[in-house]
Amino acid sequence: MPRFFSPHRWRGFTLIELLVVIAIIAILIGLLLPAVQKVREAAARMSCSNNIKQIGVGLHNYHGTYNQFPPGYVSAAGKGTGTLFYWLLPYIEQDNVYKLGNLPGDNTGDPQPDAYWGSAATPQFGSLNTPAANTIKSYLCPSDANNQPAPTWTNGWVVGNYAYNHDAFGNANDGGWDNSINTRMPASFPDGTSNTIGIAEKYANNCTAGGNGNGTLWAHGSWNPWWEPRFNSWAARTNTPPGNKFQVQPLLKPTNTCNSVLAQSGHSAGMNVGLMDGSVRFISQSISLNTWAFATTPNGGDILGNDW
Repeated sequence: MPRFFSPHRWRGFTLIELLVVIAIIAILIGLLLPAVQKVREAAARMSCSNNIKQIGVGLHNYHGTYNQFPPGYVSAAGKGTGTLFYWLLPYIEQDNVYKLGNLPGDNTGDPQPDAYWGSAATPQFGSLNTPAANTIKSYLCPSDANNQPAPTWTNGWVVGNYAYNHDAFGNANDGGWDNSINTRMPASFPDGTSNTIGIAEKYANNCTAGGNGNGTLWAHGSWNPWWEPRFNSWAARTNTPPGNKFQVQPLLKPTNTCNSVLAQSGHSAGMNVGLMDGSVRFISQSISLNTWAFATTPNGGDILGNDW
């Protein structure tokens, strides 16, 4: 005997039921977004830490080759012209960019190899024929939303997010001015390489609270401290209020509190730093001024505090 099924009409959602579902989805999204943001920040912080680790490995490979670290900045016959981040290029798999500074035709008058060869003064060479105009991915931290686009202008300079400690790669007794000396292990670090900060983070752009400059250019020399990839310089010591060590997520707009002569972190609660033994540490923003100062001086005979 055939069976017949009576069709049922789909009643659909009532307005109240629909509003309840929407409210539940909104609550779930509200709970999920902070977790997603924390995961993304953790990934960005890890990527930034890996960049600093790569820089640290490059520094030690350079030291292994020359029995000394590269200078923070130098322009001298027999040594060439460029910053620490230029001399590191062959040791972070950027040898082709480094070699651009050795091409013939340099009319700048600077000793070769020259990080600025074919710069804005000689546009006929092309925008990427100068090392300083090339984007180096390992020099960019994903936590800094202001580092894109990395080139600041055609055939000019490229921003970076890392800076070297003046006292670790220069003369610690010169008051913070830069000069072309090479430090060595262990003689230059009697306080210990694991107790001395060599590399810190900096914002790339729009950092104008000091009234000068704008950010950090990885190849910029020490003639303008408000653009250079350096911290703990004479400008930081003489042009910032007492008590400044580094900035954590300083404001850029509408009220700019970012000072380009200080180190800055785009991470919450602290900053990644590279130590002179090649390790990477995340230091809390609550670290005392004394501990920060002791960690940036390689030969002060200081003992780091319990907050290190």
